[in-house]
Amino acid sequence: MSAGSGAGLRRAVSPLELFFDLVFVFAVGQLAEHLHAELSWRGAAETAVMLIAVLSTWVLTSFDATFLDIARSRTRGLVLVVMGLGLFMNAQIPHAFADRPWAFVVPLVAILILTGTTAAVTASVAVLRSHYHRVLIWAAVSIPLWLAGAAA
Repeated sequence: MSAGSGAGLRRAVSPLELFFDLVFVFAVGQLAEHLHAELSWRGAAETAVMLIAVLSTWVLTSFDATFLDIARSRTRGLVLVVMGLGLFMNAQIPHAFADRPWAFVVPLVAILILTGTTAAVTASVAVLRSHYHRVLIWAAVSIPLWLAGAAA
């Protein structure tokens, strides 16, 4: 691809996307705080598990905002809902392995289902719909593991 051929594919990042990113900057701070408070191999493993949840949420929704076009009202609504659920989930990081595992896992599961379903239904091209159907299969496999972890 020549330097000029990709110029039409660029777009400015919306303020909503930047604010969404800040929600997950908060999460990284929470994860660092958790690791600092529980500086052990167990604490590192707990932090790694929560990092997987936080990063998967951020990545899925960031891709949705890009591929589904943040200018569409349905996509903006999705990002706002995920942002709210993400804030709640991220605030529970200090308690996820203590007294409130469900407060961390329920928003995560809701985000996985919501982002995958919305994208699989509203994607404008067949390739994206097919991709998000596979994302939903991954969610269907991973969600029982998150629920079992919260129950344990």
